Amino acid sequence: MNVKLIPENQVSNTNDYNNFKIIIIGDSGVGKSSILKRAVKGTFDPNYQATVGFEFLLLYYIVNDYKIKLQIWDTCGEEMYRSLVQGFYRNTSLAVLVYDISNKESYEGLDVWLKDIRSRLNEEVPIFIAGNKSDLEDERKITSDEAKEFSKTRRTKHFTECSAKTGYNIENIFYEAAKYLYSIREELGKDKSSNKLKIGEDSSQCQKKKKCC
Repeated sequence: MNVKLIPENQVSNTNDYNNFKIIIIGDSGVGKSSILKRAVKGTFDPNYQATVGFEFLLLYYIVNDYKIKLQIWDTCGEEMYRSLVQGFYRNTSLAVLVYDISNKESYEGLDVWLKDIRSRLNEEVPIFIAGNKSDLEDERKITSDEAKEFSKTRRTKHFTECSAKTGYNIENIFYEAAKYLYSIREELGKDKSSNKLKIGEDSSQCQKKKKCC
């Protein structure tokens, strides 16, 4: 499979790309915003500020001549705002569930997030799990093998550890997402009415940022 990331300044017509919505979810402080900004902008800000609301950024890929636009939404993870996040699940093509390898509580909360995702989305919507902050190896609380087994038993589609700080494996998350979405699209043909995959609806008609407090 030939997969190529297209820099935004080389995208001549965004309407030529097929839109897929990805949501990044998980507890507050696990690094969701940092993953998104590292993936799209190649930057990392060590001065953490909790996301208050929602924002999205875009990545463009060409997979075997099929043009894909990943519209990646970052969401606030604090418990008090979780009910407001649910409205942003609509039309999701793939979810990336993030925990912090140095924070056992964020890992133990994955089942709650998985239950929430699967109650709000079609059961067929793929879920990736990402263990962020792999640069904090000395502070690790969850082994890679433990998390891999968790991912396998919960029937998620992809697991990786990554570091938004160093950039380790960040590009790989969305590279694999583009590949996986393309594979589903090929399996289903061009039937956009299928419940298994949301293609084509552009959620950017929503506000780019919306406060949830």
